[in-house]
Amino acid sequence: MNEQCSSCGLMYEREPGFFFGAMYVSYALMAGWLIIWFLADLFLLHLEALILASGMAISMILISPLFFHWSRLIWLNFFVRYEKKSLKGK
Repeated sequence: MNEQCSSCGLMYEREPGFFFGAMYVSYALMAGWLIIWFLADLFLLHLEALILASGMAISMILISPLFFHWSRLIWLNFFVRYEKKSLKGK
């Protein structure tokens, strides 16, 4: 992740340890992903337990970099307000 915004110069890390809260957001995203897996298996797939667990584990490993970035963005948006008018001149 960049240290600051190239358009407005906003420093992303507000203070040391600012993104520790993003771990909770990442946990919620991953829990939602696992709930989707569970519901898909319950209503559509009907996989054996070992195959389901393997699929969940592999998908968690593959999707974790995406959730890492999303959780940081979501956490940052809790504290920084986006103002479209400030970017008009740039």
